[in-house]
Amino acid sequence: MRYAPTIDIWTLSEEQRARLPVGQWVTTGTEGPKGRFLGAGRGTEVVAWLGNARASKDYRGYMATLRDYARSLSGGREGSSMLHP
Repeated sequence: MRYAPTIDIWTLSEEQRARLPVGQWVTTGTEGPKGRFLGAGRGTEVVAWLGNARASKDYRGYMATLRDYARSLSGGREGSSMLHP
């Protein structure tokens, strides 16, 4: 799977966000927080924000919980092709 450089998720259409590969680094705005895209489904996107993960007392647990939640929304989708913005 190929990842693009960090992408501003706010610049993407709904279709582009839905096709981001799981694990793609994203931001919200040019100076926004950085996170990992974990999936999309049912009208929502799941991103594990790096600051939140670091601040949690269980980094791996935080990431695993959000990854499981994203999988439940997307029906277990494990990534897809990337539409470049």
